Parts: sequence; C-alpha cells; structure tokens
Amino acid sequence: MSIMEDVLMNAKTAVDTVGKKAGKVIDKSKLRLAALDIRTELSKKYRLLGRICYETKTTDKNYDKNIEKLVESITELKDELARINELIAKAENKVKCTECGTYNVHGAVFCSKCGVKLKHDAENEDYSQDELLDFAEDITDEDV
Repeated sequence: MSIMEDVLMNAKTAVDTVGKKAGKVIDKSKLRLAALDIRTELSKKYRLLGRICYETKTTDKNYDKNIEKLVESITELKDELARINELIAKAENKVKCTECGTYNVHGAVFCSKCGVKLKHDAENEDYSQDELLDFAEDITDEDV
C-alpha cells in the first residue's frame, strides 16, 4: 500500500468513528427530550390530581373514576420514564446500584449514594446502539 492509501484508510476510519459517536449523542439527546416531555406531562397530571382531590374534599362530588384513570396514567408515564432513564444510563455506561437504584459512573466500586459495593454486569458494560436507536426512533414517532 502506498502512503496515500494509508492516509485515506485512516481518514475513512476516523470519519466512521466520529459518525458513530455523533449518532450516539443524537440518540441520547432524543431520549433526554422524551424524558423531559414525560416529566412535563407527569407534572401536569400531578397538578390535576391535586385539584381533583381538593374538589373531592370540598364538594359533594365523587371523582373516584377520574382519580383512578389519572393514577393509572401517572403509573404508565413513570414506568416509561424509568425505561428511558435506563437506556440513557446504558448509553452513558453507568451502573445501577442494586440496593438504592442510583446510577453510578462507569468503573465505580461503591455506590455514591448508599455506599454498597456495586456489581458490574456485562450488560452494564456494553451498550447496544441498535437498541438505543430503535427506542429513540419509537419515541420520536409517539405522541408523549
């Protein structure tokens, strides 16, 4: 191989690497935006739940069905937010504490919140770009 071919090969490898890293940043950004949308929706639903509880206590009206639907909706949103946060943590190579659920930086030996020794799974060490990309695309298609 000539020097020129080596330079082109190295340049192509560098461009591929930069492209992959840029894709990861974009995917994480989509996930963060989806998480923000869900937190905003949760905040609205909590306020509505508070208003309904107030009305229930100050009037003779029964809002049990409304409260039940709202609680169910909040639970679903919280589950979805937890799933998104899990994917963001995987993308950032963070390790979740089995004791308290706090996400810790890659390579940490002990949890930064509760001090328990962390278990490093192979699952936590590797992050599936395909899984993150598929989920990020689903998020942008959904109406959160």
